[in-house]
Amino acid sequence: MGMERMTGAVFIYRWRVVAEHEAAFLDRWRRATRDLGTRGGLGSLIGKNAAGELVAIALWPDVESREAAFATTDDAEPWPPSERIATEQIDPLSDMWNLEAWKDLHR
Repeated sequence: MGMERMTGAVFIYRWRVVAEHEAAFLDRWRRATRDLGTRGGLGSLIGKNAAGELVAIALWPDVESREAAFATTDDAEPWPPSERIATEQIDPLSDMWNLEAWKDLHR
C-alpha cells in the first residue's frame, strides 16, 4: 500500500519560561491560539518536556495560511518574559491521532 501525500502543515514551537511567568505565558498562548483560529489556524496543544521547556504543536491547513495569519495578527499585547528556542515545520506523512478519544480524556 503506497503512502499518500497529506496536506496541511504542522509547526512545533519551544520556549524556556521561568516558573513564575509560566501561568501568564500559558494564558497569553491560549489567547493567541484563539485569535489565530479566527485567521485559519486549526488549533494547537502545549505541554512541557523533560527539560522543562514549553513545547507547542500547531496545525495549519497550509504554510501560506499560517504566514497570512501571522502577518495580520495584532501582537500589541506583550508576551511574558520567555526565550523562544525553536520553530520547526513538519510536513505530515501519516495522521494516526484519535482526537475524539483524546478529548474524552479531558471531559
